[in-house]
Formats: sequence, C-alpha cells, structure tokens
Amino acid sequence: MYSKKTPHAPPISRGGACNNCKRRKMRCDGRTPICGPCIKTPSLGDCEYADIGRTHADRLQEQISILETRLGELQNRSDVNNSITLHNPYALNALSSSSRHRLAEKDLMEAFLPYASHLSFFLNGRNLVNMFSNPRSEFAERPTIALSSSMVLIGAYFRHHVSQNPNITSELVEGYLSKAIQTTSVGLSESHPHQILHTIQSHILIAQYFFLLRRALEGKWHLNKAVSLVLSARMHRIRSSLVLQNVPATSAIHATTWLPAAQNTSEEVEQINAMWNVLAMNCLWSAMEGVPASIAYTTDQGRVDTPWPLDTDNYSNATFPPNLQSSHTLQKFLAGFPDEGYSILALYVKAAVLFEQTTMFWKRYSNNAQAQALTRSLEFHGSYRTLYNLLTDLLNKIPPIRGPHEAKTRLLVIHTLVRVAIIRLQCTLGADNPSNQSSFLDMANGIIECLGKIDLDSTVFLDPIMAVILRAPATIFIRAIKLFRSPTIRNAAELQKYSDGLNQLMHILARYSMGNPLMALKSGEIQGEYESELSH
Repeated sequence: MYSKKTPHAPPISRGGACNNCKRRKMRCDGRTPICGPCIKTPSLGDCEYADIGRTHADRLQEQISILETRLGELQNRSDVNNSITLHNPYALNALSSSSRHRLAEKDLMEAFLPYASHLSFFLNGRNLVNMFSNPRSEFAERPTIALSSSMVLIGAYFRHHVSQNPNITSELVEGYLSKAIQTTSVGLSESHPHQILHTIQSHILIAQYFFLLRRALEGKWHLNKAVSLVLSARMHRIRSSLVLQNVPATSAIHATTWLPAAQNTSEEVEQINAMWNVLAMNCLWSAMEGVPASIAYTTDQGRVDTPWPLDTDNYSNATFPPNLQSSHTLQKFLAGFPDEGYSILALYVKAAVLFEQTTMFWKRYSNNAQAQALTRSLEFHGSYRTLYNLLTDLLNKIPPIRGPHEAKTRLLVIHTLVRVAIIRLQCTLGADNPSNQSSFLDMANGIIECLGKIDLDSTVFLDPIMAVILRAPATIFIRAIKLFRSPTIRNAAELQKYSDGLNQLMHILARYSMGNPLMALKSGEIQGEYESELSH
C-alpha cells in the first residue's frame, strides 16, 4: 500500500506572486504561464508577473489596439471632404480604448456572418453579435471570449483576403489568430453557461482557418479537439432511447465536459447541430487524408443516437416533437432504412459520411494487385452495391439548386460531394475501365450544370472542401480531352464540350484562389495535370 501524493509547485520567493494574486491577496503557486488561481478564475484577466515584464498577450493586445486605432482614422478620413474641418482634440479620448476595441471587433464579427454557414457555424450568429455589442445584454447571452475571438479572426480573414481591405494587415490578422488560439486553449475555464458549445465552435472556426491556409496539421489538431469535446460531452447521445445503457456514473464524467441539459428549443437545436457539423467535418477531412473518421459511428462506442438536424433559418421555428427519442441514426441510414433527415444540414452530413465510406472502400480495393483481386469477391460486390444504392438514392433526394443564395451554395456543395463520391466509388472498378467512362462524364457534367446555377458574381466564398473535391471532375475532363484529341477517335464537338467544362472549373478555382492557398494549390495541381497529360 502507498499513498499517492499530489505534486506541489516549489515555494515562490517573496514578491513572486502574479499581479492578480497580489491585488486580490490570494495565495499564488507561481506556476507559469498561468498560475492555479488564475486558471480557476479566468475573469481575473491575464496572469502576469512583475519580474518578467509585459506578457505576450500584452504585446499582441497593444499591437491590435494600435492597428485598430489607425484603421478607425483611415476610415474616418474617407468620409471627410476637402473643406477645412475643426476637430475637438478631446473627442477621441471621450471614447474609451476598450469601446473602440469592442466596436472594431463587432465590425469584424459582422464581416464573418455572411459566410458562417460555409464554415460549419452552428450557433445563432446574428444574436451573438447583437449581444456582444449590447452593454445591457446578459452575460449568458454573449459569446465567450474564445468564441468572439475566433469570429473576429475569420472576419479579419475575409476583410484582408477576400475584400482586399488595405486597412486590415496581415500583422493584424496574425494578432487575432494568436488571441483566438490562446483564448480557445482555456475556453473551458471560462465561467460561462455555454462554455462547452462555444469552445467547440471556436475550435471549428480555427480549424477551418488553418485548412484554408494549407496548414492541415494545425487544422486537424483543432478539429480533433472539437471531436473530443463532442464525444466527452456525449452530444452523440442527445435524445437517445438507449441513454441508460452503458452510461458512466455521473461522478466519472469530468466537470468541464458535462453538457447541461438544454433549457429551451434553441439550445437543443444548437447542441444537435454542433454534433452533426463536427461529425461532417471529421468525415470529410479524414477522407482527404485517406484515414477513417475519429468518430467511429459504426461501432457501439461511437454510435450516434442523436436525431437528424433541422433547418435553422429561424431558430424559434425549429422544434422536435417533445417525446422524440432515437438510436443508431447513422447505422440505420447506412443500412438503407428510411428517415426524416431532409434538412440541408442533414443532407450535407449524409453526403460527408458517404464520401468517407466510399473513400475507405476505394482505398481498400484500389491500391495493389491483391486488392484488385478482391474486387471479384462477393464481399466487394455486396458493399459496392450498397454504397452505390445509397449514393444514387441520396442524389435523387437532394433538392434542385434554387431558392435563397445561401441555400443554393450549400446545395451546390452537397450535389458536388455526392457526384464525386460516385466517381470515386466507380474508380474501384478501374479508372480506365471503358464501361465507367459514360458514368464518369455524366457525374462531371452534372457538377458543371450545378455550378451554372450559382451566381458567381455574388458568390465570394465557397466551402473549403470544394477546393479538394473539384479535382475529380477536372481529371475526368482532362482524360476526355486527351481521348478526343487522339487521331483515331478525334471528335471536335466532344473535344470542345469537355474543354469548356475544364475551362469553367479552372476559372472557378482561379476566381476563389485569391487569399485561399488551398484553392490556389488545387488549381495549380489541375493545371499541372492538364499539361502533363497533353504532353504525352
């Protein structure tokens, strides 16, 4: 027998306590970068020690404040005419530094809102921004520091890269990134009733930011943090009819990841949408790496019982029947059972899941001669037929691309995902198999038709996953161009048709490559593939 002792921090020298503990006369343990009392009470502010000077957060905050003040000056200058104007020298001081800072952050959060749905944002963004800027709003109604910092980061990204606003510098964006990462890393320490949900959302936004910038390793890290929070908070078991089975004792659930029961319909909708958005992202970006999703939804441990999400154009109108319970939501879908998952988010999740399932199937049967031999097995044909039926059934159930602009762009992504998944599935029978070429071209042409239904002049941003999946139809067109340029099969009409299709794809990729390194990379890869194929 032995007693397990908790390690203690070494005693600190006289006067070595952090500034917060000195001011509050609390016992400081001297830990760096954040002492114990400051971790337990985030409202104290930055943990600083007098003997080490300003913290990194201080320097970043000072830089952000300077740049924001300069931004305000430049914006005000544009409103002034050539006449001589008298200025009140005390007017600037009348507006406190913190007020100017909050106004600048609100402006960037507003810049983020139009693109929120393309970045897996599952909260009521408009309400959060309104509460953030309203000094009379309740604390529980405002976003956490982590969430507001991440929303500001994405808003700054759009202002800098997409809108090409010269007043939003790369240094300012880097400052916002550092703040978002720092605050999100301690997001669960915030004393906020929605700290779990807001921290998940913050991790997702930072992950999307990194994916856009081709910093996939960092993006995957933040995505995995969101996945871990979803699972530990048991958000995959919301409204489960099996909730009493295999549930750990309450005492075993860590306090920081215990998700309080939703107090109203809007909260429940957000919790459910959070789980599905995280799962969809996990499926898509795992498939891009050729690995299974971290959420093992086909196993009993990772089983998803949460009901399919509702559309949330109006949060107050999105409701579930009071006594609704569900179980094995994804397993039933993959088994072909009919369901009620017809919202845009539900269709997006289904497309993402089938894309991941198809990618794993394709990887298993397409990599080597032994795998090719397996394609003649009964197991292969059974799995192939199941996936093909699920994909074609889903394709038939996706609504046509029409309606509000935001809905159209989201439907575009869903249509494209399913068609690319069908192309990938049929590649298991051989990418050069003549019997597949007609289907390949049908899917690629279908994607072009979908793109033609979007007003590109008013679309300044697309879901980051589009940068990756548009490679498939481009490859189909490149091979068709090579085929119809050959002397034996030359066909001018077909050649023109597929050249036009490829040019349209290249135009779209080039259009959205500005400030989007991921899109620029894929555009360059397609151009390289085209030049390589036609040089042979």
